[in-house]
Amino acid sequence: MLGKAIAKAKQLAEPALVKARATEFARKLKAEYEAGKRGDPEPEAEANAEPNDEADAEQVVEAMRGVDWAKVRAATSERSADAAAAMRTMAKEVDWSKVQPVAAKVSSALIAAVASGQLGIGGRVGGSVARAIINDRNLAQRVNNELVKQEQPLPPDFRGAIDVTATE
Repeated sequence: MLGKAIAKAKQLAEPALVKARATEFARKLKAEYEAGKRGDPEPEAEANAEPNDEADAEQVVEAMRGVDWAKVRAATSERSADAAAAMRTMAKEVDWSKVQPVAAKVSSALIAAVASGQLGIGGRVGGSVARAIINDRNLAQRVNNELVKQEQPLPPDFRGAIDVTATE
């Protein structure tokens, strides 16, 4: 009985946690972008450091392997207020007019996976996922290329589930 109550409480709290994680993720993306525009030393140092785009692409591909795309599709098709709000928040960080179609598909899949809670954004992989979502240095395209090279299935396209016309 107590176990069921705990499970039910966790189930009720989970959408709020997913929304909070996605909102925090989008906030961090925006803060880093704004700091870089201002020339703040820390983000500038990171921007000037030589990123390893191939390693980041492989890292995102590896993270995507653990995603249950059926669960992501179910969560996004329900269009729950929490998941939809999280996806809109993250989609605002992407300049969709500058993203090539294949990269936009990868970005939308990553947004949906994060918003549904199927892809965590903590640790080192979080930065790579963030870069892929906004297609920094064409990382979303590199992720797609890596998926094809490794003969991995391509993620579903979630652009229809989110507002991909939003730009910053």
